[in-house]
Amino acid sequence: MKNEKLMKRYFLNFIIYNFQFSILNAAKRTVFFFLIFFELPAIASGPSVLLITLDTTRADHLGCYGGKNVSTPNIDALAAKGALFEEARSHCPLTLPSHASMLTGLTPPALNLRVNGLVLDKGVPMIQEMLGKKGYRTAAVVSSVILERTRGLSRGFDVYDDQMTMIRSGGGAPEERRAEDATSAALREMAGVKGPYFLWVHYYDPHHEYHPPSPFAERFRSSPYDGEIAYMDEQIGRLLAGLSEKGLLKDTLIVVTADHGEGLGEHNEQVHGIFLYEYAVHVPLIVAFEGRVPSGKRVKGLCAISDITPTIMDFLGLEADGFEGRSLVPIIKGSAFDDKPVYLESYEGYFNYGWAPLRGIMDGEYKFVDAPRPELYRYRESEYRNLYAEQPGKASVMRAALRPYPPARDAEKKEMDVLLSDPSNAETLKQLMSLGYLSGSAKRLDQPGLLDPKEGILIDGELEKAERARNAGNLDTARGILRNILKKNPSNFRAYSILGTIYLSENRLEEAKACFREEIRLKPQEDGAHLNLGTVYKRQGDLVSAEKEYRAALAVNPRMAEAAANLARILVDQKRGGEAKLVIERSISGGAASSDLYFLAGSLHRTERNLAEARQCFLKAADLDPADHVSIASAGQVAYMSGNRDEALSLYERAQKLSPLKFEYNAVIGSIYLEDRKDGVRALPYLKRALASAPDASARREIEALISGITPRQ
Repeated sequence: MKNEKLMKRYFLNFIIYNFQFSILNAAKRTVFFFLIFFELPAIASGPSVLLITLDTTRADHLGCYGGKNVSTPNIDALAAKGALFEEARSHCPLTLPSHASMLTGLTPPALNLRVNGLVLDKGVPMIQEMLGKKGYRTAAVVSSVILERTRGLSRGFDVYDDQMTMIRSGGGAPEERRAEDATSAALREMAGVKGPYFLWVHYYDPHHEYHPPSPFAERFRSSPYDGEIAYMDEQIGRLLAGLSEKGLLKDTLIVVTADHGEGLGEHNEQVHGIFLYEYAVHVPLIVAFEGRVPSGKRVKGLCAISDITPTIMDFLGLEADGFEGRSLVPIIKGSAFDDKPVYLESYEGYFNYGWAPLRGIMDGEYKFVDAPRPELYRYRESEYRNLYAEQPGKASVMRAALRPYPPARDAEKKEMDVLLSDPSNAETLKQLMSLGYLSGSAKRLDQPGLLDPKEGILIDGELEKAERARNAGNLDTARGILRNILKKNPSNFRAYSILGTIYLSENRLEEAKACFREEIRLKPQEDGAHLNLGTVYKRQGDLVSAEKEYRAALAVNPRMAEAAANLARILVDQKRGGEAKLVIERSISGGAASSDLYFLAGSLHRTERNLAEARQCFLKAADLDPADHVSIASAGQVAYMSGNRDEALSLYERAQKLSPLKFEYNAVIGSIYLEDRKDGVRALPYLKRALASAPDASARREIEALISGITPRQ
């Protein structure tokens, strides 16, 4: 392991140092001492750290926070062993910005990371980098593509496991993984680890859609959201037990928190991301550290997830300066704790729908939300009684408290908007991501008349109805809903997206093109819009434009396997095999995985007679899609070309079971049994099936000749 190698290197340098020290004069000894000292990497000493983050988990749906009819015994047990913070808040109800705040100790404005889909700036220090420099083993296991390595949070981790395993209901590449898979991955990564470590495990299960596995689905039939939380809690127990068995929980600081909560219908928000109400920003925060944190302590002071990194650093005896968050160690130890205001924001409605952004601030009593219709609440009492008109003085004071937190500005992106008129400009798209600006080419943050999200949230419900109607095949109903939405909210890119997919399914290509172009104008960073527009152009025969759109999709999302496969097919058809191979290799090396992509890679290797590589790619394609008989048969063909008749026969038989009447499969199997194994009895039924499906007269004559030479043994 890493620390064992460091110790060996340390010991070797020590021997060399002592040998040479005796023969060097004083000046040279001093120089040599510093060379040896600064060459040696840090070797960690001190506690380990386990950070567990619970995606989309409301504090009031955990037993230790007073949740009713819930089942969270493992999280509750951690709370009983340590300190529970009753008033922890997330700065933003979105996964990527919130986790970035946890790992940096900074708020979204300081990070310029306002919504999912962006990339954390490379210059921002993160806790795993700081601990890695101290010799800590650092590992992360994340369970959603929202946190995939391309988003910047992987920097500084020795291991960053972002391999998803679960395909969501809409199909496509895996976008998440179950808690069971995340726990297994974390325990694998920690096998053999010695010395201090920093392990971050992210669980995604409570995120919509809610489909807890059995027996939780049955136990929580009326509340599948709580079923997902219960299942996740069970796997947290398995994680803790597994680490304990390995001796990895001794002298370990454990922090459990969530990135945000879930609406579940409150204030008409079914999920999360739009509003800053308590269900969205009140998150659990539990700190357990045997011998260092009192058992059963409940802390009432207002705090935030940006306090997590400085708290960990303080517990480890490391410098905890340079953060917006503050260490919670003093209050855990019993010191007085002043309620520091907590900043809140949501730009989800602005960037996705063109609604007004929300920015808020809360103290120990009040929450203020700046919006077209501003809101002021005594949030512990009610967030349905708006006190803004009754207490203008308090509202004014709290609005002033927002000034240190700069809003997302669009002034510096005007020039970029012009460049983005050509969405194939990959480098510009990357710049857009790194700056943190997505859409807004049709809207300005300071433009009057932006829709208040309190009005827009009803439109969000209509979008859900439109999607359900589309998925059920009620296309006329879906179209009617979407057109009404766009009359009220013409900058709603999601409405254009759904409407475009309807037109595309009907092959109404010009109408689909208009929708996807408008979607891209509103949100150039939307990879799916570029993919869909590329498909429109491809169907229209405009391969130059199709290629540009597929490249734009890959610039935004290098792991978009469908875009890579479609682009590679265009290049192959144009006899640009070298370019196609490069696209595929880059996509696969970046983590993209699909049956189509690996099939294309295998086909290119087969053309170049790289048979071993072709076989591996075809088999990988079959693993990703076990029903893909073409990939299985292609692997069989490569085996045949390589002279491995036994493997070829086995693979062709697998393919034939999936497609029993396929001429090629039956013909090859029959010929191998007849000519290689001299077994006419087994060959005959396959050859008869091949004869029945022969594509032309020449093929029929060949099969008839084989059959005529067979004399079945009695």
